[in-house]
This record gives sequence, structure tokens and C-alpha cells, in this order.
Amino acid sequence: MSSSSIKPRLSSYVVVGDDPHLAEVAVAKLLDGLSESSINEFGPADEFENILQAISTPSMFDDRRTIVVREFERLPADSQRKLIACLESPPPDFTLVLVGAKMPVQLISVARRSGHVIEVEKGRRKDLFPWLKQQASAKGLHIAGEAMNLLIDVVGEHRLALSQALDELNLAKPPGTRLTAEDIAGQFRGRADVKLFGFIDAVAQKQAGVALQTLHYLVNQGEAPSMLFWTLARHFRQMLIAVENSPKSVAKVLGLPEWRAEKLVRQARGFGREALVEAYELLAEADLKIKASEEPERLTLERWVVAVTRGR
Repeated sequence: MSSSSIKPRLSSYVVVGDDPHLAEVAVAKLLDGLSESSINEFGPADEFENILQAISTPSMFDDRRTIVVREFERLPADSQRKLIACLESPPPDFTLVLVGAKMPVQLISVARRSGHVIEVEKGRRKDLFPWLKQQASAKGLHIAGEAMNLLIDVVGEHRLALSQALDELNLAKPPGTRLTAEDIAGQFRGRADVKLFGFIDAVAQKQAGVALQTLHYLVNQGEAPSMLFWTLARHFRQMLIAVENSPKSVAKVLGLPEWRAEKLVRQARGFGREALVEAYELLAEADLKIKASEEPERLTLERWVVAVTRGR
């Protein structure tokens, strides 16, 4: 069964593979249509007791509670064993969604018996080519051959990064452009620019795992957290403008192409005005912490990303 047809009616789903973009797409499909009150999302930074409490507490307003645990492989071994035990004897009226790049064999075996396993591997490079062509075409561009190979070399093989790179090319090139290797080389001097673009969108789309992974890459490559804060603040200010306006008016006010304004409006409405205001206030508080040297810049930024993408 394909992930596009899956609905979270089983007791467990394991999303496993090395492509975080496909993993987030699979999780989004599982959660589509569920009320926010029925969903709890966790990761390695959360107290494990909070995860167990959520699993053992029925939802007050919904028939089923759905628990999402990301980056399973980073959990302590004892925590992993306890979650596997939950899959073997699942409590009633709850669905557990475990997400990770690598999973223990025992977990996969239990999940196949009690639920469903969704594999999201990057695959071989040649497997990306049809997907990349389709994505480029949807954005009004044409790409083939050497240009595809170079784009993958520059950006990497994760689909989220490639999709964001095509967004950037769409901004830079007129509709119908046949992209060449020279276009790719001229647009991207290195990975950092593309990763920054992907980081902002991952935060705006509440893709916690992807956002943290990209944040770590950027900081390790020498990007200053203060610059990342400034870029995030600008994007969230734009989302505050977009949240209660139409894409057409947003495009006019901010001077954006209409397709990009539509994307900004989708991101903004995914938060809602109240959540955007709170996120912006938290960003201001985090900026003050950095300026006061209360804690390391990277830690402050990580805490903000977790708070905004997963909720406080």
C-alpha cells in the first residue's frame, strides 16, 4: 500500500529512511484531517516520561490520540525498548508514529505485525532524475542531463533541498527556461545558500526534524546564528502580513511573484495569527538571550526551533 493511501487507523506506523523530506511528507499524510487536539509530537529533546504519559492518556475530545516520535534512533536504548513494548501491546484508541533514519530490526518486525512500515529512502541518484524533472516542470522550468547532475552535486540528494533549490531558480529565471550547467553553477556558489533557503522553509512548514538537521549543517559550516535569527525574523514578519490576506495582495505588498506569495500564505495559515505572534515574541526573547550571553547562541536557536515547530 502506498503512503498516499494510508490513514492513521492502525495502532502503529514506522516511517524509516534517509530522506527527511519524504519522511515529513509521509507523516503529514498520516496526520492530514486529524484535529490538533488529538496529536502530540515529540523528539529526543523531550522528556521521555512525557511521551509515556501521552501514550497512556486518552484524548478528551477525540476518538483516537496520535503520538508522533521523531528521530527515534537518537533516543536512549531503554526508551527505544519501552516504545517497542508499546507496539507489542498497544493501548486502545491510540496510534503511535515512529520516525527515524535507521530503525532496529526488532522494531521493524513488530511494526509489520501490528501496523505499517513506510520506507522513505533516497534511493540511487538515477531515481531522483524523473522526480527532479517533474518538480522543475511544475515550477515552469526544464532541466536535464548535466544540469541535473550538477544540481544534485551542489545541493545534495535530499528532496527538500532540491525542491528549495528549484524554487530559488524559479525566482532567478524566466518561465520556460531550459536550465544549463552554467545556470546551476552561476546560481549556487556553494551549499550554504541553498541550505539556508531550505532551513527557513522547514521552520515555516513545522518540519522539526528537517529544520534541526539543516540548522546543524549551517552552523557547522560557519553560518552565524545571529544571521539566521535575522533571516527568520524577516520571514515571520512576512508571514504576519500574509496570514490574513490573499496571495494576490501579499504579492503586491511584498513585491513577490504570485506563486511565492501563495506559498507564504499557506505557511502563515498553517500557523495562524496567534501562533505567529507568539513565535515572533519568542524569537525576540531568544535574540535578547544571545545579546546578553545568557547561553550559547546555537542552543538558544535550537530551543526556539523546537518550540515553534513542535509547540511549547
